[in-house]
Amino acid sequence: MRSGKISFFRWYVKTLRKQYKYAKMIHQIKKANPTVTIEDDVVIISPQNLVLGEHVLIQKGTILHCGGKRWSNYQGKIILGDDCQIGPYCVLYGAGGIEMKKGSGLAMGVRIIAQGADLNRFEGRDLSASAIPMRFARVVIEEGVWIGANAIILLGVTISKGAGVSPGAIVHKDVPPFKKAMAPPARIFEPMPDGKLGREEAGE
Repeated sequence: MRSGKISFFRWYVKTLRKQYKYAKMIHQIKKANPTVTIEDDVVIISPQNLVLGEHVLIQKGTILHCGGKRWSNYQGKIILGDDCQIGPYCVLYGAGGIEMKKGSGLAMGVRIIAQGADLNRFEGRDLSASAIPMRFARVVIEEGVWIGANAIILLGVTISKGAGVSPGAIVHKDVPPFKKAMAPPARIFEPMPDGKLGREEAGE
């Protein structure tokens, strides 16, 4: 019983050290960028590869992965220009480089992915994640772009000045200036038969 308490105490102390280290890192970022707002539960990986402009807003639960790991050859960077807004629970994977220019914004749940599996170079039968080669390509979100909730922007894409992306869209090609990339909306089919759905679901 005593050894169990010691093990828990060690785990607890280790967790507190990690939390302190992370809180200190966030504090240093805020101190170096006094006009930037970073809300609670934001995760920043490889903060040395993060560049922030003036008056940037990063909302709750967002993950900024700025690369800098062995699997990305220690490359990667995320640049957020002046007046950029990142909505809650967005995920940016920037091993290939992500740049958001002045005044651009992401609604909640947007994912920007500047990396991916390079299946064209995949050889052999080893299906483990570490055996699959990666490819990296920069994503650029130009000035004044707005990206709707839960949209996905894939590697190598440039969304040009003043363009927009509708909620739920998956963007794999460049978007021209002042154009809108649309997601396929839900289609309305024939009406439901009156009263049948409930009885069938109930097993009647």
